Amino acid sequence: MSRPHQQLDDRASSYLHAVLDRDRKGAEELVQGMINGGSSLTGIYGVLGAAQVEIGALWERGVITVSDEHFATEITLGCIPMAAEKLRKFRRQLKGSAVLCPVGGEFHLVGLRMLAELLRNEGWEAELLESAPTESTLREMAARKHVNLFCLSATMPSNVARAAEAINLIHKQPAFKSTKVLVGGPAFEHAREKRVFENGLADRVAKSLPEAVEFSKSVSS
Repeated sequence: MSRPHQQLDDRASSYLHAVLDRDRKGAEELVQGMINGGSSLTGIYGVLGAAQVEIGALWERGVITVSDEHFATEITLGCIPMAAEKLRKFRRQLKGSAVLCPVGGEFHLVGLRMLAELLRNEGWEAELLESAPTESTLREMAARKHVNLFCLSATMPSNVARAAEAINLIHKQPAFKSTKVLVGGPAFEHAREKRVFENGLADRVAKSLPEAVEFSKSVSS
């Protein structure tokens, strides 16, 4: 494997090598080791997330194949609920209901799956949609549940405009006019439109999973 484009700590580097070696058992043992060592769920997801970003960079540079990237991601998608289940906290009171989904043109769900588990660990009901919200799905959702928070994710800068479209669709539903909307993902790190979201289109642009969780604490049920 060539030199990583970012500085990974020992845990992320070890996990990265395990998933690229297609060593599912080794990757799961590394996660279990972090659990046994007292790492928080946020800390574990930070390690997995850093490795996942590096996997994407290696694929873009042609160092690994699409098959390598897909297999590594599949392992990570298995480790996410495994860690969450082992570190699940009992919450007596429901904090609220959140819906998480990618924007149009996006198929990356790793970050959203992590955020869904983190919100559940904070006492939220979190529903993850695997595709962008449509007017019909939002109308059906409005009829069956109250939603306190929508979380939208975009990886590719070219899809940032679609986040605005999704927010407009959400607020078009009378039941969701006052629902808070959070956006996040790599697409917003350098997007020219980012300031538009920060100035009122979205309620928050989260730069990290901890920031997204912290914002959720300000959303009342």
